[in-house]
Amino acid sequence: MTGDDIPRPLSDIERDVIARLLSVPFPGRDELRAQVPFATVEGRCGCGCVTVNLAVDRAAAPAPVLSGAPVSADISDDEF
Repeated sequence: MTGDDIPRPLSDIERDVIARLLSVPFPGRDELRAQVPFATVEGRCGCGCVTVNLAVDRAAAPAPVLSGAPVSADISDDEF
C-alpha cells in the first residue's frame, strides 16, 4: 500500500476487526456500529504497522463517545 491509497474505504479485514471490537457492550457502541458504513481510512501509522486512522463522514449520526472506545484487542493473522 502506498500513500496514494489514502483516503480509501475500509477493507473487509478492517471491517471485521471493527465489528469484533464493537461486539462488547459499552455506552455509545450502537452509535459507533451505525457509523461503520460512513468510515474511511484517512491515514496510517508511520512505523509501518497495520494501524490505521479512521474518519467518519459527517452525514453519520454522532456517537456519544468522548474518547476512544473502551475496548482493545490483540488479533492474529490466524483469526482472519
